[in-house]
Amino acid sequence: MLNETEFSQEFAKCLIQKVAGLKIFSVNGLEIQTEFENSNKYKHFLNNCYSEYLRKPEDIEEIFEKYLNTTDSLYKPKETLKISDVLPVIKDERFIQSIIEINPDFEKNHTYEKYNEDLYIFYVEDTETNINYLKQEDFEKLNVKLEELRKIAIQNLSNSVEIEKHGENGFYILLADGNYESSLILLDIWYKENFDVNGEIVIGIPSRDLLIITGKNDSQNLDRISKKIIEINENGDHLVSNKLFEYRNGKFETI
Repeated sequence: MLNETEFSQEFAKCLIQKVAGLKIFSVNGLEIQTEFENSNKYKHFLNNCYSEYLRKPEDIEEIFEKYLNTTDSLYKPKETLKISDVLPVIKDERFIQSIIEINPDFEKNHTYEKYNEDLYIFYVEDTETNINYLKQEDFEKLNVKLEELRKIAIQNLSNSVEIEKHGENGFYILLADGNYESSLILLDIWYKENFDVNGEIVIGIPSRDLLIITGKNDSQNLDRISKKIIEINENGDHLVSNKLFEYRNGKFETI
């Protein structure tokens, strides 16, 4: 097993091979700083990548390939943003605070809005090779209001993912494409006709690829969800929330 620094060093070697003209400025734990074309400096944070490796070390080549394809696009000329590529992603306060520690200007430079007291809607550009958080300058070029962008992004999400429901006896899981399961809370699907649960609909979204559903009066399944939330928040990657949410008056609120 590679420790954090060894892992980052191996990733950096692969990155240099993939991006011509790239230099490694420093490697510190799971943080890599690069210099491109002798001027632009970038930081890469491998926390999620390393978490995947720890769970499946035998898949390191596949994991590297996935993240290298994403990283590679950072050094390519930026194409014109298409509003049809904009999708919503759900994050919590922990995400914002962790990013601010790295980039103090993140809040004012990126486009997002509050969903409830714990969750935020961020907007991303989803291309074939990467998911880029929408910056304020990108949002301004779209020439739409934030309320309109939200409607468009949600419609884009609805058009771009196929939702699968699994489970029975008041306990369900929704699957989409592995990136936007938590974003499904924004869709107009939250009716008792779709989810036969005991009481009001309650969900957990511990990570971006997992949305678990049960009913407010179903103590056994609520316990199952709570344990899964704890487990993933301790050992998982791409974390979203450590809370439970109840569907009230057209949106999910923290319990």
